[in-house]
Amino acid sequence: MGWLRGVGRRRRDLGPVAAGLALFGFGLAEIYVPLAPYVEGDGPDLTELSDGWMAVLTVLLAGYCLAVAACGAYPRVAVVLAGVCFIAQSFTPLLPESPATPLTALIVVCFACVAMGGRHGPAIAAVSYFVSAGIETTIADEPDWAFIAFVALAVMGPAYAVRMRRAQVERLVALAAERETAARTDERLRVARELHDIVSHGVAVMVLQAGAAQVMLGSDARQAHESLDAVQEVGRDVVTELRRLLVVLRGEGSLERLPSLRHLEPLLTGVRAAGVRVDVTANGDLGRVPAAVDVSGYRVLQEALTNVVKHAPGVTVSVAIDVGHTDLRIHVVNDGPRIVRRSDGSGLGLTGISERVELFGGTATTGPGKGGGFEVRVELPLSGNSAAPMPSSTGASV
Repeated sequence: MGWLRGVGRRRRDLGPVAAGLALFGFGLAEIYVPLAPYVEGDGPDLTELSDGWMAVLTVLLAGYCLAVAACGAYPRVAVVLAGVCFIAQSFTPLLPESPATPLTALIVVCFACVAMGGRHGPAIAAVSYFVSAGIETTIADEPDWAFIAFVALAVMGPAYAVRMRRAQVERLVALAAERETAARTDERLRVARELHDIVSHGVAVMVLQAGAAQVMLGSDARQAHESLDAVQEVGRDVVTELRRLLVVLRGEGSLERLPSLRHLEPLLTGVRAAGVRVDVTANGDLGRVPAAVDVSGYRVLQEALTNVVKHAPGVTVSVAIDVGHTDLRIHVVNDGPRIVRRSDGSGLGLTGISERVELFGGTATTGPGKGGGFEVRVELPLSGNSAAPMPSSTGASV
């Protein structure tokens, strides 16, 4: 499509050039092949003009046509050039009001300057037109300001409407570009969040299992092998999730493999393999939860369990999932110490939970539990009136 736009742009650039050449041919016919008014005495007899005056008129004609040819690319320069030529011809035996070419050229370039001449285009066009037309009528001793004003309104009025239309189109194009940039930024953030959800959970489990294998390697080889097998299994899951995300980013995602709160066993298996005991209670019909809310609820739960694996290994976690009439509620609490070990990270996990919930207009509360440990409470509306887009097969927004 790029070459088509290029062809269209070249055609627009060649249009004024073709108009200028056509006007030049018509003007030569007016000068060197005088029509009836000049022969019958209503205008000057061009056959009696000297070669010098004919050369001057030809140069001025070339100036008019050059102004028309350049009015698309350089409208302000073109209107000044046409005005200068119009004034100069006012001092020749052939006034610019007699042939059609001078006035036609001046009107065309004034229209172009008003429509496309930038911030000062209308003012430059108005000065060039009124000054040149005023000087010409003064020299001709026939000042007709009513006609001059009528022509100005007839030409510059529509030109100004075109100018406003072009400005509106430019604003819409700029707005579309801003929205596209914002959409790209949002998409990068969503992908980054999805990568964090996928990698953070898997890597945390693998690190703990690898550490356990290292401890057990000398004393309990069977347990060490089991830990290494768990590392391998979690690694495969992470690779699978990453492949799914890449498939979605290529636009080939399928809704058949959406993470769901109805299928928590793979997630819970990895967490339990890391030494964390998890009890899950689900109330309500998870089947009526919209897909976007379901995937986000799954990711919130995944992040909450990953935080437990990282900061409070060995504790017991209680998970309550409740599907109400208007919202989905998820409550995750562990029985660990009130003050748990913090990682060296920047707390992106909890931030990611808050961002996901905010997309749906929900609420998220995180902090130490009343009876010790740490808890995460999330409420996600089921109405679907959220700003969140439909998730892909990995939960990535598309």
